Amino acid sequence: IYYFKYVEGNENLFAFFSGVIIVPSIVGAALFPLVFRWTNNKGWAAAVFSVLMGGSMVLLYSFSPTQSPVPFYVLAALAQFFFSGFNTAIYAIIPDCVEYGEWKTGIRNDGFQYAFISLANKIGMALGTSLLALFMGWAGYVPNASQSELVQQVIHHGFSTVPGILWIITAFIMLFYRLDRKKYNDIVRALRERKA
Repeated sequence: IYYFKYVEGNENLFAFFSGVIIVPSIVGAALFPLVFRWTNNKGWAAAVFSVLMGGSMVLLYSFSPTQSPVPFYVLAALAQFFFSGFNTAIYAIIPDCVEYGEWKTGIRNDGFQYAFISLANKIGMALGTSLLALFMGWAGYVPNASQSELVQQVIHHGFSTVPGILWIITAFIMLFYRLDRKKYNDIVRALRERKA
């Protein structure tokens, strides 16, 4: 909302923006099984979604909802589309980690895994918001006032390029996920044999 209020000068655009990204958000999640089938690895599927989301967000910086609304909203919709695919991939990875953990240690910790993901999300949101506030304060942000060019740039980059670059880095990290379908099936089979 800071972007629409201080960079674009119209915070009411945020409501329209939020509406535009709802449908792609729903549809993007449905694409995960296809990408997983193609990559044969949930981490790599997440990487595909992550790099495409990052690219969409970096490109988003070059467009404005007032001066170039079509490319702006198309890129915003694509970013949300890819985000939903990524999010689905991450939540599909958690059960794999539970099985892997049980196979390695003999301890099944479903609750811990889901709680840890929830905690990590909360920490990430808190850190992201705090860092943005810190940089805005450093740049001279004044609430409910006309902002300097520097503050507008901090907000603009915080809305698009910075998260975009972080998503591209995330894609690279996800390539190290080695638990493909074959390894996962082997682990599940070994667990069944152990229990039998």
